[in-house]
Amino acid sequence: MTRTQRPRGSARPRGAADEALKSANQSMFDDFLPHLIARLAYQLNNDLVEKLRREGINVTRWRILAVLAMGDGITINEIIDRAMMQQSALSRALMNMEKEDYVRRVLRRDDARYVEVFLTDKGRTLFNSLNIVVRRRQQRLLKGISPQELTTAFAMIRRMSRNMTR
Repeated sequence: MTRTQRPRGSARPRGAADEALKSANQSMFDDFLPHLIARLAYQLNNDLVEKLRREGINVTRWRILAVLAMGDGITINEIIDRAMMQQSALSRALMNMEKEDYVRRVLRRDDARYVEVFLTDKGRTLFNSLNIVVRRRQQRLLKGISPQELTTAFAMIRRMSRNMTR
């Protein structure tokens, strides 16, 4: 083996070319909006998981609480849509949350084919205590963003979401 050859699998020193390639790849992803959105969602989710874990709750349960706190008495399908969950995961979580007295499920009066879900007082208390943690997290996310920038960002995100549903 000559001096410039290396055995297979051995690490080679990082040079300027490697750094340039890494920088080019990073730049490519920094200019790709779906990647930036996915990365931000990943960062937010990891942060949320940790904060909720300390409070003894998981993200699935938080989403259910949050959706119901915005207006409970809604159907399973509405929760699935608003919380972006699969029905099987929602059904399991609701069953456990009902046993723990965080939610209650009631057949709709005018149409027994539908089940409406409501927060109990215990569920609302849990939501209110967790909402403080989540709102602090949102403040951290939005730090340094002006009200005008925030209004523009929300409008753009909503428009992009509508574009994807057409």
